[in-house]
Amino acid sequence: MKPSHYNYILSKDSKSYWYNGVSHKFFTLPIELGDKIKPLICNPEILKESAPSFYQKLVDNEFIIEDNVDEIEVIRKRNLETIQSKDYFLVILPTLNCNYKCWYCIQNHIPSMMSQETITRVKKHIDYMIDERNITSLHIEWFGGEPFMYFKQVIAPISEYAIEKCDKAKIPFLNSATTNGYFLSSDKIKDLKRLKFSGFQITLDGDKGNHDKVKFQNGCDSAFVHTLGNIDKILSALKDMNIVLRINYTHKTLTNKIVSQINEYISPENRKQLTITPKKVWQESVDKNFQLSTISILDEFNDYGYNAARMEIVDNFVPCYANREYYNAINYNGGVVKCTACNDLYESNPPGQLQEDGKIEWKNNFDKLYQEKSYENPKCLNCKYLPVCMGICPRDHAKKRNYCKMDAQDSNIETSLIDFIEHCK
Repeated sequence: MKPSHYNYILSKDSKSYWYNGVSHKFFTLPIELGDKIKPLICNPEILKESAPSFYQKLVDNEFIIEDNVDEIEVIRKRNLETIQSKDYFLVILPTLNCNYKCWYCIQNHIPSMMSQETITRVKKHIDYMIDERNITSLHIEWFGGEPFMYFKQVIAPISEYAIEKCDKAKIPFLNSATTNGYFLSSDKIKDLKRLKFSGFQITLDGDKGNHDKVKFQNGCDSAFVHTLGNIDKILSALKDMNIVLRINYTHKTLTNKIVSQINEYISPENRKQLTITPKKVWQESVDKNFQLSTISILDEFNDYGYNAARMEIVDNFVPCYANREYYNAINYNGGVVKCTACNDLYESNPPGQLQEDGKIEWKNNFDKLYQEKSYENPKCLNCKYLPVCMGICPRDHAKKRNYCKMDAQDSNIETSLIDFIEHCK
């Protein structure tokens, strides 16, 4: 037996934190005990004799593994399993238009709406994926632009069709959306339930003052108040609904003031359905020291009953869902892309095209580029954090870019691991 190469054994104050990057199992020990056991993990037989029950715990959780286990091969195998998983994740963009014009947005807001012809092709595509590709589940994520600008015209008819088709095929169906929340009024609640919506990602741009500077709409006094009011009504009516509240920030706009402002509009009984996740806007420079400020704000959200996303690590052995074979994004015009965060959406000649029979025709095996393994290089393969990172984004890898993903984040991986374990229920 031997210790896993991907054991992260960290210390803070009076505790020793143990996390395995392959199994994603973790636990804590008093620091004195952790310091005594840490060197023994390199001598598993001694540990087995002196503390057999603890030794077995380490074996069960993959902190100690068989001598013949090649962990790189284990990681490669799990990476391939995720890439080839037939749980189909389909992003659909009803429009590239939006009711807001946020300064940091990567997208050009083109007046547009998915046509009936393209809607028919999307339905044919769902048929094809279920009947011929034998997918094991279907998850539709609505994106844009602002997808709920065309709820009745696009979202409802495609969702109804997908639900019926999945019911007949006896496979699970999941409906979710990334939205600014403006159009999620109470009159849509019954339809959201009928169409099996179970989650949203909704963005705030800092506290009320900052958010309302970034997002403004004629006839709406405060986008901040309007959006949070919509969220609270949905959570009150749909108790199985979970919403990720993404807070886009610069180092000047993320302060503790936002906690009390959100509390004002989200009822205490609904807060457990809301997960807070801060995200630095891409234009902002990296500041590793800012993580402690972020943790402090998340601690306060936890104290008031919210969930908090503590860690930006990979737990499914792919760096991005775009890496997966059974993932596609269909634009309003029938163009198909793998990444919604680049200019492919605006190309007159997109990399993929949805055909009349529902199949996707890719140019020059474009889809295969996104299945390549960005971690297959000496730096990544020798990195202790490989299984919780898995390399750079597939798009950047396809463009032959070379950098370390960890360098682009405000967060430090070891600080994040400790923070995650401390707050894990």
